[in-house]
Amino acid sequence: MPAPAPSHPGPLLDRRRLLGLAAGLAGTAVLTHAGAAAAADGVDEVDYVIVGSGPGGSPLAARLAEAGFTVLVLEAGPAEGTEAFYDVPALNLRATTDPAVRWDYYVRHYSDNAAHGSQWVPEHGGVLYPRASTLGGCTAHHAMVSMYPNHSDFEHVRTLTGDPGWAPDAMWQHWCRVQEWQSLENGALALGMRDLMLLDDQLPRLYAAALAQLPFLPGYLPSLDPRINSRLNVDGSTQGFFVPPSATRNATRVGPRERLLAAAAANPGRLLIRTDALVERVRFATSTDGRPRAVGVDFLDAPRAYGASVDPTRMTSAERAARRRSVRARREVILAAGAFNSPQLLMLSGIGPAAHLRERGVTPLLDLPGVGGNLQDRYEVSVTTRLDRSLRLLQNCRFTGTADDPAYVEWRDAPLRAFTPYGSTGMLGGIRRKSRAGLRDPDQFVFATPSNFTGYRPGYDDQAYSHDHLTWLVLQARSSRAGTVRLRSADPTEPPWIHKRSFADGHGGQAEVDAMVDAVRMVRRINGLAALGREATPGRQTWTREALGAWVRREAWGHHASCSNPIGAAGDPQAVLDGQFRVRGTRGLRVVDASSYPRIPGLFPWVAVAMASEKAAADILGRS
Repeated sequence: MPAPAPSHPGPLLDRRRLLGLAAGLAGTAVLTHAGAAAAADGVDEVDYVIVGSGPGGSPLAARLAEAGFTVLVLEAGPAEGTEAFYDVPALNLRATTDPAVRWDYYVRHYSDNAAHGSQWVPEHGGVLYPRASTLGGCTAHHAMVSMYPNHSDFEHVRTLTGDPGWAPDAMWQHWCRVQEWQSLENGALALGMRDLMLLDDQLPRLYAAALAQLPFLPGYLPSLDPRINSRLNVDGSTQGFFVPPSATRNATRVGPRERLLAAAAANPGRLLIRTDALVERVRFATSTDGRPRAVGVDFLDAPRAYGASVDPTRMTSAERAARRRSVRARREVILAAGAFNSPQLLMLSGIGPAAHLRERGVTPLLDLPGVGGNLQDRYEVSVTTRLDRSLRLLQNCRFTGTADDPAYVEWRDAPLRAFTPYGSTGMLGGIRRKSRAGLRDPDQFVFATPSNFTGYRPGYDDQAYSHDHLTWLVLQARSSRAGTVRLRSADPTEPPWIHKRSFADGHGGQAEVDAMVDAVRMVRRINGLAALGREATPGRQTWTREALGAWVRREAWGHHASCSNPIGAAGDPQAVLDGQFRVRGTRGLRVVDASSYPRIPGLFPWVAVAMASEKAAADILGRS
C-alpha cells in the first residue's frame, strides 16, 4: 500500500519530538536547509564538528555542549520524515521504508551471484539494506529493542588496547549515563495483558510452548530476575525467555534524536544542528609532529544529495561548487556516520588502504589498511507460520498511520498508549540462548513477532504487516569478519561498494550454520506444541538438516552492520582506532559509532554504540 506523504515536508522540526522537554525552544539552535546560506556565513568555526546524529554522535554532542564547548552536528538527511512512522512503535517497519528519510543500499553477501537466495535483486546487483538518514540516524527506524551487551565485549577491547576505561564496571557506568536520557519501557507486557483480556488463547499457548524449551538449553539455570538488563542477568550471561525493553516513553519512540534536541534547547548557541548537509571530506593541516591534523570538513548544502536517497538530487560540478560549504574545527572532527559512511568518509579524505585509494582517484594522505575492513553483521533467518485464524488483537490494525487507521487513532488519542496494539514494537518475547555448551555468553536470540517478515526485499513492509502470520526470527551473533566497505569512485555522493562475504564468502561458517539450524528446529518444536497453524517459511521441503543448512546459507540476512573502522592494539596494521576512538596516525580525528568496535557487541548493537558515545565524551572531557 502507498505510504502517506510526510506530515512535515522538508527539514522542519516538530517540537512534540521533545515530549515535554524544552518544547518550542530548540528552533534557535537548529540550522535547517531553509536557512543554510545565512548559517554558512554566521557559523564557520566551532570547537567540535560531529558528522552524524545517531547513537554515536548525538549523546557525545550533548555532553560536549553541556560542558561548555561549541558543537556543530552535521546530518546528511532531513530533520524528520513521516511523523507517525517515527513515533508509533508498531510502525517501525514503515519507518524503514519512509521515502523521506530512507537510504537504500544494495549489498553483496557472496562473490558468486548464484549463491544468493530470494532476496537478491538482479537489477541492483545486491540485497536491499535500508538505512535511515535523519536526526537520530538508524535509531529513527530501528525496532527499539534495547539489550545490554556482554561484559566480554568490553573486556576484549580493554585487552586489545590496555585502556582501563573499557573495563566492564566502567562501561556499566556509561550505561547508567545512557539511562539518564533514554526512557525504556516494556510495551509487549501490556500488549500481552490486553490479549489475555480478549480471552484469546493463541499467545498463551505460544508462551507455554516456548517456556517448555528452556530446560533443554545448554547449561540453563532459571533466571531469578525477569529483567533482561538487570546486573544479575548481565553478570551471569543468563539464558531464558525474556521480553526486552523498548526505547519508548508512553509507548512513543524516543532516543538519541530527543537527547540531541533537548540538549540543543538547553544550550542555545553552543549546540548547533545542521540537516541536509552531506559531508564530502575531512580537511587536514600538518601538525608540528608531521601528522595530519583534522581541522574541518567540506559539505554539500543540499537535500537528498546522497545517491542512496530516494530520488536523489543530481548536480553538475558547478552546482556542487555553489552548494559547497566549509566549517572549521578548533579542537576535533568526530565521525559518527555509521559502518558504511564513516569508512567511506575516511577514504574520501585520503585515509585508508593506499593502493585502493589510488585506484579510485583519491590521493592517499595516510596508508591505513584497516579502514573499511573487518565488516561484520548478524545472521538472521525467519520461520513463518500461517495461523489458523487471525490474531484478534490486530483486527483494527491497517498499519498505515493515517486517520483512517482505527488502531492508529486509538494509539494517538490514548492517555496510556502501552495498552493499545500500536504501543508495542511487535516483539512478543524471545529466548536468549547459547547455541552449544561451553560458550561464555548467549550467542542467539530467537524471538516472535505477529508478522510475515522474511528479510529485506522490496515491498517487505507490506508483506510483513499481516493479521494471520507469526514469525520467529533467529538471530545469530557470531559472523564472518571478512566483509569490506570500498569506494566505487571519488564521488562523495556515490554509495560505497559493500561486500559482506557471509559465512566466509560461502566457503566456511559451518558452526554458525549448524547453530542456526538447531535454533530453527527448536522453533519448530515450539510451533508444534502451540499448534497455531502451518509453517509457510522455510516449509516442509527443508525438513532435513542438510536442506535447512543450505536454506540458511541462501536466505540469511542481517541489519547490524558494524566494525569497519575497528579499535585495535598498537602495532596492529589492521587497527584503525585506539582505545579512545582516535584515528591512528592523525591528530584531532575520532570515529565514534558502530564501526568502532572490533567485533559486534551483544545481540542488538544500538545500546553498545550509545555507551561508546558516553565513553568518548568522558575521554574527551578528561583530556580537556
